[in-house]
Amino acid sequence: MSWLASPARGAAPAASDGLAELELAVRSATLSDGSVLPAQPLTLPDYWDRALPGKSGMAVYDLRFDRGWPAAAAAGLFVPWAGGSYEVRLNGILVAAGGSLGAPSSALAKRPYYVPLPPELVREHGNALRITVAARAFSRAGLLPVTVGPAKAVRARYQDAFMVRVAGPFIVAVLSAVLGTIALLIWWRQRDPLFGLYGLAEIAWSVRLLDYFVDDLALPPELRSYIVAAAREVFLGAIGKFCLLVIRVPWRWLHRTLDAYLWLALPILAPLAALSSHPLVFPLSWLAKVGIILTVAAALVWAALRHPSREARLLAATVGVSAVLFLGDWLRVWLTGDYYWVHSMTRYVSVPFSVVMAWMLVERYTSAVRSLQRANQVLSERVAQREAELRAVFARAQKAAAEQTALRERSRILRDMHDGLGSQLVTTLSMLESGQPSRAEIAGQVRHALDSLKLSIDAMQDTGGDLAAVLGNLRYRLGPRIEEAGIAIRWQVERLPVLPHFTARKVQELQYLLLEGITNVLQHAGASAITLAAHADPVAQVIRVTLGDDGRGFDVDAPRGGRGLRNMGVRAAAISGRLQLKSVPGQTTLTIELPLAPTGDEDGEEGEGLAPAA
Repeated sequence: MSWLASPARGAAPAASDGLAELELAVRSATLSDGSVLPAQPLTLPDYWDRALPGKSGMAVYDLRFDRGWPAAAAAGLFVPWAGGSYEVRLNGILVAAGGSLGAPSSALAKRPYYVPLPPELVREHGNALRITVAARAFSRAGLLPVTVGPAKAVRARYQDAFMVRVAGPFIVAVLSAVLGTIALLIWWRQRDPLFGLYGLAEIAWSVRLLDYFVDDLALPPELRSYIVAAAREVFLGAIGKFCLLVIRVPWRWLHRTLDAYLWLALPILAPLAALSSHPLVFPLSWLAKVGIILTVAAALVWAALRHPSREARLLAATVGVSAVLFLGDWLRVWLTGDYYWVHSMTRYVSVPFSVVMAWMLVERYTSAVRSLQRANQVLSERVAQREAELRAVFARAQKAAAEQTALRERSRILRDMHDGLGSQLVTTLSMLESGQPSRAEIAGQVRHALDSLKLSIDAMQDTGGDLAAVLGNLRYRLGPRIEEAGIAIRWQVERLPVLPHFTARKVQELQYLLLEGITNVLQHAGASAITLAAHADPVAQVIRVTLGDDGRGFDVDAPRGGRGLRNMGVRAAAISGRLQLKSVPGQTTLTIELPLAPTGDEDGEEGEGLAPAA
């Protein structure tokens, strides 16, 4: 806490580095109303606003020193505070100036200055240093003890002061402005009061710090001072409410106290701190701030103990550090008379809150990511469980469907054997018992039954919708029987597209339909040749299968007692086909048109169909 100590007093050069801190001066002044104040000795620092409240004028400080370093060595002058515009003269020669004495600047008082001193101007004894300050009322004009000595040592002291009083506040102001803007943008999107309060506090503090490194803003000094003081009050109130909301302090009276403080601070405390030079105003206003901070810190400690969390403990520690900074600055002003708050560390009070807020943002983001990961994991587990259940249900449904399909297939086979082979065997048996049919007729009936049985067995195998293979198998099964009858076979089957929707049941219906037609040719046509043709018609989107013979023909419109032609029409409809029958003497054709694409009536279960006629 060395910054709480008062500056070293005395004008004798130090033996180690040759530096001399000049505190004894003679001040004379001319006020803006023409009044002349006689020269009087004083000990720096000289606080113009405190000595002459509300007055503007020109102050001249005369100081003397002896050279305590080699004559040829470069020398320098460190002026920590020369309120307003200023001029520095060494032994009557102008060596530095800041601003214009005719238009004094209020912002120049906030900066330290380094003035190089030409070695030829520095005498061994009795050097006269005159610093003229153009003082404006309420602008913290005046002069603090100056340091003279070797250039290197003086510049080092200047750089330390510049870093603490100018560069440091500039960096903090930029950081506060960036973080405050980000927080306000988040608040704009989410309307979370935490981000709104924090953003307001950071922006207010960045405005307050402008006073340390920004020159005049073309504002009256009173207004500039009020803006700085009001920004400080807004920061204190907003950051206090932010802390209380973060850890959910339930004390309504404390929230109301902070609101009341802001309502009083902006119209009363801020103007007093900015415009009044009474020696009690500054300490009392800072005492009120320290009281607010200590109360908030106590609430945070209570909440951290009652509901322990890293956020609560960290915020309580941060507010505690801020309270120490405010209390330390207040004690320095009250005990050492640092009325212009030159050595204050409160200007850095926003840094701990910036670090805490950054940590909170990262912590909440990572917590949200972890929560999302846990939710995704739970969701994945539930989805996997549901998929397993659905797979089990699907497997059971598949098994049931397979069993149902097998049952339907067994029923179909039994029905085909009963209605087809069974009826044909019954018919053959009846013919044998009657003794009327010839041996050839009985043999033909048995061959027909055998062909039906073979085709039923062939239809059980999946052909993959290859009609050419189906027709080739039909030729393989019936070819010997046709040739035994002395009838030639003319094969005109082209390369056909595959029909994936053409199931085994439809294959069977097509085989039975063609078997019915071939049987009629063998029994009734007296033909010498049978033609089996098939080709695809891409225009009509069909495959045409044609069975023709060169027999005697018949009248297709004449009434008949048999079921053969009617059964063929039913079978054609069962496979979504269209049957055409034409017959003249010497040429009879049976044409079946099968669609290339499945039709809408094929979505349900397949019909039972008909067994081949006996």
